[in-house]
Amino acid sequence: MAVIWIDIDLDAVAHNYQEVTRIIQSQARCMAVVKADAYGLGAVEVARTLAAEGCEAFAVTTVEEGLNLRRHGLEGLILVLGPTLPQQWRKAIEGGLQLSLADRQSISRLDELCRQEGLKAAVHLKLETGMGRTGMRPEELPEVAELLLNASHLEVAGVYTHFARAAQRDHSYTRGQYEKFRDGVAALERYGIKSQWKHVCNSAAFLDYPEYHHDFVRIGTLLIGHMPGPGFGRQLTLKDPWAAKAKVLYAHRVPKGTYVGYQSIYKTKTETTLAVIGAGYADGFGVVPHFVPQGLWDLLKIFVKNTAALFGVTLGTEKIKVHGQTVPVAGKIGMQLTVLDLGQLESLPGDEVEIPLRRTLANPRLLRQYWRQGRIYAKRTLTEEGVLEVQAE
Repeated sequence: MAVIWIDIDLDAVAHNYQEVTRIIQSQARCMAVVKADAYGLGAVEVARTLAAEGCEAFAVTTVEEGLNLRRHGLEGLILVLGPTLPQQWRKAIEGGLQLSLADRQSISRLDELCRQEGLKAAVHLKLETGMGRTGMRPEELPEVAELLLNASHLEVAGVYTHFARAAQRDHSYTRGQYEKFRDGVAALERYGIKSQWKHVCNSAAFLDYPEYHHDFVRIGTLLIGHMPGPGFGRQLTLKDPWAAKAKVLYAHRVPKGTYVGYQSIYKTKTETTLAVIGAGYADGFGVVPHFVPQGLWDLLKIFVKNTAALFGVTLGTEKIKVHGQTVPVAGKIGMQLTVLDLGQLESLPGDEVEIPLRRTLANPRLLRQYWRQGRIYAKRTLTEEGVLEVQAE
């Protein structure tokens, strides 16, 4: 019996996809981004759900992520967004994956590999317009076009770019990126390179720039039930498919003034009930990414939160729901055990609590229970061999 697990509502994923397709421009299709194990939900089950809803295109970051979808029967277009190594190309092409090319040196090498292996590769050209990560710069495009015209085993299926600030309310940078993209596409076409598809929109740009939808929109955040940032209004009604839960393992009443946990940084203010749950850092609970403050207000929030923690006051996401009520963590989160201060709430071993576990930081070994139409239809566990395995209920 699991003492910590994750419930995933695939009906919510399907609902979110329907919301996206409700407002997508008529000429465009949704390319579902299921990178990072579909943001922790489980790429295979999420992709299967979306395919059943009519989704025909998926995007991942790595070759292995794409091949994993193929191994589990996913058809349609699968685009690898991240840069790849020559050692990965043959398996990727044989698996029917479409690769991103972000540098001109890869063109001849990939074409030569395809010639030797008797293969044909569909590629998407990544243009650098201001993200500063990967992509072909404008001054490279004449040489890129010449190389592609001589690459008889490559087919340019798409051209795309990646917006850096689409979630920010100042649109000037994004519009500048789009102008560079449009100029790059026009230059390629002048040199004789035409693509089948163009795509630039992530979830944020999809909402704010319907005129940029083109042939595909790459949607990830919206499908998992999150708006890409504040200020996006109510264009969509999203459902959260994710609920991380744990069981109470131990509970006892303690007097006022009881110290709790490592370094005794927490001291009960009244007589209270303390409960221990089987969740901690090893599961991803309490682990947070490092954020760079986006201005003085962000910096102030970080300062206040850390100052409060110094005096044993927990602010932010480390709040847990017990019997529908929110309770604080008592002291430090442990590796696999965490103490809750329930106050006057009663709880017994075996009671379920809901914990704020970040999707992409949740340990993949944790049991995932997949729900459809109000019942569990599949579970994903980690086998003794370290393989993620989904079994139907």
